[in-house]
Amino acid sequence: MHVPQQCRSAAVIIAALCALMLQSGIRAESVTRTANIAPEFAGGSEVGRLIKLSSLRGKPVLLVIAPSPNDRAFKSQMSNLRGSFEHMAAQGFICFVAFTLERGRVPSNIPFIQVNDPASAAASYDAGSGFAVAVIGRDGNLDCLSTKPLPGQRILDLAMNNAGMQALLRR
Repeated sequence: MHVPQQCRSAAVIIAALCALMLQSGIRAESVTRTANIAPEFAGGSEVGRLIKLSSLRGKPVLLVIAPSPNDRAFKSQMSNLRGSFEHMAAQGFICFVAFTLERGRVPSNIPFIQVNDPASAAASYDAGSGFAVAVIGRDGNLDCLSTKPLPGQRILDLAMNNAGMQALLRR
């Protein structure tokens, strides 16, 4: 059987990395857990609760940052989510919103939790006073950060294909 040169090169690199890991005592499990941990934020004070991001491990989280509920990008994101919300709810998504300039009610039937300190959350996610959407996986990793609205299906795909979910599926 003929193996292309590129495959042999990749196999050699993988074998070398595995040997190096074994030599230094690093287990593959510890390497896969090194990731891009999402910055902490909390929400829920408007309903008398404190919900921290770190307490939501095991659930995918969506954070939408916008100047106000009237922001054009925010309205576009809400429109993108409408068709996918039932699937997102089935995956256990928890949705947060951080309005940085003007607080207000989210004009949607999707339940959003207001972030307690929106300016701090926006700064943590490098959004300033603009728009951003963050998808945080079940493992607490920041899987996607976009300054443009994301299609609902893309958000679902990110939640289903992150490292934490893949580990659950392999069990």
